[in-house]
Amino acid sequence: MSEIIRMVVILSLISGFSAAALTIANVKLGPQIERQTDLYVRGPGLERLFGKPAKEVLGNKVVLNVDDTAVPVFFTLKDQVVSDLAIEATGKGGYGGDLKIMVGIDLINERQTGMEVVSHSETPGLGARIIEVAFRRQWQGLPIDAPVALTKDGGQIDAISGASTTSKAAVNGTNDVLDFVRENRDEILRLISER
Repeated sequence: MSEIIRMVVILSLISGFSAAALTIANVKLGPQIERQTDLYVRGPGLERLFGKPAKEVLGNKVVLNVDDTAVPVFFTLKDQVVSDLAIEATGKGGYGGDLKIMVGIDLINERQTGMEVVSHSETPGLGARIIEVAFRRQWQGLPIDAPVALTKDGGQIDAISGASTTSKAAVNGTNDVLDFVRENRDEILRLISER
C-alpha cells in the first residue's frame, strides 16, 4: 500500500510542477503570442482594410472589454483624428463553425471599408469561398448606420452559391460589429485618446 501512495505522491508532484511550468510559460509568452497573432493572422486583413503595411498599424490597437470578452480594435489617424477602425467579431453559425471576421469602419464618411476573414473552418470549394475578393468587396461603401443583410432577405450582399449558411454568418458578424460601434463609439475613442 505504501508503494502505491508513494507513486501517487510522485505523480502528483510531477503534475503540479508541469502545470506550474506551463502556466509560467503561458504568462511569459502570452504577449509574444498575441503579437505574432496580430502580425500573421490579423495582419493581412488589416493591410487590405487600411491600405497600409500591417507593421504600420499593429501598434494602433486598443482592447475594449465588453461582457467579459476582449474585443481588439485597430485604428488609423488622419490629421490627429481617428479616421478608420478595424474591429474583430465572430460570425456565429457558419457551416463549419463560427467565423472570425474583421470589419473596417470609415468614421469620417460613416461607411464600411470592407470585411476580411481572419479565420474559418468552412468546406473548401464552398464556404471557404468567403475569402474571395468578389464576396468581400460587397462590404465596401456600405453605410454603418443600417444593418447588413443578404439579398434574399432584402439586403445588399449576394450569398455564395451553395454556402448561404457561411454567407449569413459573415453578415451576422458584421451586424455585431456595427452594433458594437454604435454602442461603444465614445468609449473606443476615449481609449484611443488615452494611449
